[in-house]
Amino acid sequence: MIVIRSIVWKEESSFVNELYKMIRRLGMLRKYVFFLLLRAPFDALRTWMTASMIQSVFSCLQTGDDGVLPFLCIGYGLLCALLFLYNGVVWSSYAALAAKMQVRLQKNMMEKLQTQSCKRLESCLEGEWFTRLNSDIDAALAMMNAPLHVPHAVVAIVNTLVSSFLLMRSSLLLFGVVCICILPHLWVNYQMVLKNIPALKEESQKATAQCTSDIHPFITQADTITLYDAGGLLMNKYEESSLRLMKANLNLHKKNAVGQMLIPLFGIGGYFLVLLIGYGLIDRGTMLFSELIYCFQVRTSVLSGVFMLVSCMGNIRADSVCAKRVNDMFEQ
Repeated sequence: MIVIRSIVWKEESSFVNELYKMIRRLGMLRKYVFFLLLRAPFDALRTWMTASMIQSVFSCLQTGDDGVLPFLCIGYGLLCALLFLYNGVVWSSYAALAAKMQVRLQKNMMEKLQTQSCKRLESCLEGEWFTRLNSDIDAALAMMNAPLHVPHAVVAIVNTLVSSFLLMRSSLLLFGVVCICILPHLWVNYQMVLKNIPALKEESQKATAQCTSDIHPFITQADTITLYDAGGLLMNKYEESSLRLMKANLNLHKKNAVGQMLIPLFGIGGYFLVLLIGYGLIDRGTMLFSELIYCFQVRTSVLSGVFMLVSCMGNIRADSVCAKRVNDMFEQ
């Protein structure tokens, strides 16, 4: 888990500053952190409840105490209902906060553009301003509230740490096996995917701005283009910028696809290894079958937390480029 924390810290250092500056500029930093903390323990609590319930059920089946099963199911069902009700209330309030942040950020960006001098506005392509006002803001807001971004990254960190503690308490040997299977995945994913995401996303945003600028004359200067028969020339230029945008987005999707391909590769291998070692422990009488089921459930939560964290880091690194562009605009 030390390697996981080091990778997470290395990733966070590249975007936390941009996110912090943007949310603080909106004046909603305390509320944002408060809702993140409220949402953070949900997956960890669900993991503990699910693993404990499954262990209790199999223990009852092994001991022949079937009369306790209905009470266990009813009790855990009520706890799950309360947990999901809590999660729904938190997410509803969080969604309202995210909508306010979007309105305020777009308003501030528009006011900032109106204060720019004509010389400054003419120094950049028209598509550059459209990109900053639309796609950059959308991506920056997605980093704060969209699925598999900052909120889910916080949840994944808490869930991974709590699940790791539960697995360590149950079996240090199986915890070591899980770590051995996870660490290569993290290293390979970082080297092949996460390191390249920001540069690819920045190239995609530049290509989007160029593509928007090339299509803009067809809307605002259609009569002039028809008069001078310049449609073919401008269409060739637009085709070149569209191909550049397509290649940039294709490279970005390729990297994300590589990361998704690695997940089942390491996950299935670790599953069979834990199954083999667990069978040996049961055969020697050092572990009960219900305890092995408990470890499998907690291991699944550890993997889901780590894989969710890796996916979140890829999306966050990509969108942090847009957040930096938004902050640069405000600081000009």
